[in-house]
Amino acid sequence: MGAADGCAAASMRAAVRRLSFGAAEEKREAAGEVAALARSDERRKRMLPELGVVPPLVAMLTDARGGTGARLAAAGALLELARGTHRNKVHIVKAGLLKKLPQLMDDKDLSRSQQLALLLLSVSSLANTDFPLSVSELLPFLVTTLSADDVPADTKLPCLAALRNLSTKLEHARDVVSGGAVRALLMLVLADRKTSEAALSMLGELAATSAAGKRAMEKDEAAPRALLEAMTWHESARCQEHATYLVMVLAHGSRALRREMRQLGVVQALLEVSLLGSPLAQRRAAKVLQWFKEGGQRRIRAHSGPRMEGTSSCHDDDDVGDGGQEAKDRWDTVDKIVKQSLDRNMKSILRRATASVDLTNVKLLVTSSSSKSLPC
Repeated sequence: MGAADGCAAASMRAAVRRLSFGAAEEKREAAGEVAALARSDERRKRMLPELGVVPPLVAMLTDARGGTGARLAAAGALLELARGTHRNKVHIVKAGLLKKLPQLMDDKDLSRSQQLALLLLSVSSLANTDFPLSVSELLPFLVTTLSADDVPADTKLPCLAALRNLSTKLEHARDVVSGGAVRALLMLVLADRKTSEAALSMLGELAATSAAGKRAMEKDEAAPRALLEAMTWHESARCQEHATYLVMVLAHGSRALRREMRQLGVVQALLEVSLLGSPLAQRRAAKVLQWFKEGGQRRIRAHSGPRMEGTSSCHDDDDVGDGGQEAKDRWDTVDKIVKQSLDRNMKSILRRATASVDLTNVKLLVTSSSSKSLPC
């Protein structure tokens, strides 16, 4: 064992020398050796930063002389050093990784690489510790990467997870929203099914924990379209559950959004979810339908999603208390929409229904197409 330890120590020292003083190709090879040493033994992983490998590896990320291969090798070595070690992550941040991100955004090879995305995910976990991680330095890279059309899903998913790490603390959530994350997440829902579930989940968390996140969704014209699109994905139960919850959140807050969602076909989409969705999505869709049917006259008091900030006052004052003929007219209008939607779409809905759907209950809905028969 002593000889093996001595050999490993010699390899580490040699790698450090080549990282600091070697030519471009030597630095690339040394980065690969550091990654292998860190991967092979936890004790060596903890020792390597003490020998000084982190600063030259961070410097390699933006050194054009080594070529793409050397930069990717450096990112891979830093990733291996960061995995599972709080101290090493701190070393990497203190060596200036986050300050180099503006330069890395312009590097098409590195900014689109999974290694760098995974490294940033690992480092982002420091946001949940006492270490003063600079969210403002990390956010622009994450949002830009998530918004880029030519970045693969395998790279965007770690960036989504890193964004979630940053928003876990309430004091960071406002920064995440103001940094453009809501718009980037909505565009992901519309653009890529592989990242849609994670994007919808993140939007739900921002809406539930941050008043700024909810307001950003209410103001973004893409929100109703993205959520209604996701509600049609009957093959993705989780996407439907998240989207239906977000429709509930937005319907609570804005009469204008309710009107827009009606025009886009929210009643039809909710009906389909209430028939074909998962049990959770069905319950959520039925409750939102009931609220739409009542024209906002009664607040939804209990729902199956996370509780929103300021729930006790999130309904519209101008929707409550006018009563009379206007309320009755709104109710009758939505009842007619429900009946027409059921009659027009029931055959296609039944064709798409899975074996788990209770056809007896569906037939009962067909027989009694009044919206008052919807499940509560």
